[in-house]
Amino acid sequence: MSSFRLITPQNALKLIEEHPETVIIDIRPEEDYNVDHIPGALNLDYDGHDFQHKAEQLDKSKKYLIYCKSGVRSEYFMGKMKESGFDEVYAIQGGYVAWQVSKLPLES
Repeated sequence: MSSFRLITPQNALKLIEEHPETVIIDIRPEEDYNVDHIPGALNLDYDGHDFQHKAEQLDKSKKYLIYCKSGVRSEYFMGKMKESGFDEVYAIQGGYVAWQVSKLPLES
């Protein structure tokens, strides 16, 4: 059964804790990612043209948690991942900003 949902930062943290195999993808520009990011996140810079191709290389059977700065791009891309045949994708509502405001863990 596939699942595509927006989740709160708190529920995202719970997902990461309960399912450590979840692949966390930060789609912000590399410069922002290098300042700080959610622990364990991979950077897949949303640069438009090459992004879709990079995403197509990912294992579609894995569970993904994606986020951008404010949540708009990640929600859009979650839809693209659904169209591309991914099974389970969650996007953080409010993105990195909501995670940071919630004072959840970050790493540099």
